[in-house]
Amino acid sequence: MTRYSLFLILAIFINAGSHVFYKYSSMSGVQKNWVVWLIGAGMLAGAVSIVLYARSLVGIAMNIAYPVFNAISIVLVVLISIFLFTETITVVRVVGLGLISLGLVLVVL
Repeated sequence: MTRYSLFLILAIFINAGSHVFYKYSSMSGVQKNWVVWLIGAGMLAGAVSIVLYARSLVGIAMNIAYPVFNAISIVLVVLISIFLFTETITVVRVVGLGLISLGLVLVVL
């Protein structure tokens, strides 16, 4: 694994993490002063993610890095929403995640 692959992997996980901050900021029961901090933390995580993604492009072709970044981010956010926030998922969405994963395999090949 190259350091550029590591940059991309970190960018993906930090990007998904930024969405956790956004979700927490929107939940009822969160004190108003915390909302600003949670949104700010999400924005900071998003900025770090973009910097890492940009660094990954030095060694990974954009036509590979961009689909990988987006597809895995989508799958991670859905999994986080299910396991951390106990959101429900339909069969149609499971099929959609499968198609995203299949599409990612085809793009990377």
